[in-house]
Amino acid sequence: MGELANFIPAGGVGAFGVGGLLVMVVGYLLNANRADRKEYQEAIDKAEKRADEAARRTDAAEQRAEGLQQAVDEARSARRATEDRLAILERELARHRSDGPR
Repeated sequence: MGELANFIPAGGVGAFGVGGLLVMVVGYLLNANRADRKEYQEAIDKAEKRADEAARRTDAAEQRAEGLQQAVDEARSARRATEDRLAILERELARHRSDGPR
């Protein structure tokens, strides 16, 4: 109530009367409420901005992870194809060796 005390005249309530004091108190409370609402809205705006930035970073990280997973899948496919080709070549080599010289 420190700020409100500044509105009360040095002589007491008598100069304004109780009605005048009540008007000043209501005015003070309305101003305080307006300031609180503004501060609250600014805090919400900041929190929403941080949430949006976090969502963008998350999306970017997910896209990078998808790209890396695709690269891993492609490498696995290439390895399997190479292993299949190696198996075919080993079978052909074994067959040629078993046929002996001609």
